[in-house]
Amino acid sequence: MSNNIKPSEVSGVLLRELQDVNTDVKFEEMGVVLSIGDGVAHIYGLTNVTENELIEFENGVMGVAMNLEEDNVGAVLLGSSEGIKEGQSVKRTNKVASIEVCDGMLGRVIDPLGNAIDGGKAIEGKKYLMPLDRKAPGVIFRQPVTQALQTGLKSVDSMIPIG
Repeated sequence: MSNNIKPSEVSGVLLRELQDVNTDVKFEEMGVVLSIGDGVAHIYGLTNVTENELIEFENGVMGVAMNLEEDNVGAVLLGSSEGIKEGQSVKRTNKVASIEVCDGMLGRVIDPLGNAIDGGKAIEGKKYLMPLDRKAPGVIFRQPVTQALQTGLKSVDSMIPIG
């Protein structure tokens, strides 16, 4: 017995068959590590990466795209360079480097991604997402300087008072 489908039923059969097709396709822009050293990786292939965008290396270490050149990207590592080698893949995250901040972070030691590294209890409190690189608040919105910061270098302290 053969399947005889009438021409008028073809579109109905096609629609039924296409309902089960998975159309959730995710495209990722990938790059390749050209060189690694001194906490900086040079990457080829991330042509659409933006400045200060987080990138993820093959071993899970994160980096920040900083030096955008025509044929490669210089990225600062936010973790150990162990396990990162030439030829490994790197992918974009499409997220600007930012951390979640809260009052519970005051007095704590954190890594560049906001994770506590001082051995204390977990950081608690209502968190707000803040970019790592942003414009400083205007002078009017800051508290007045009442004490100068001493750098220990008289030439710097006399020419450029910091406070």
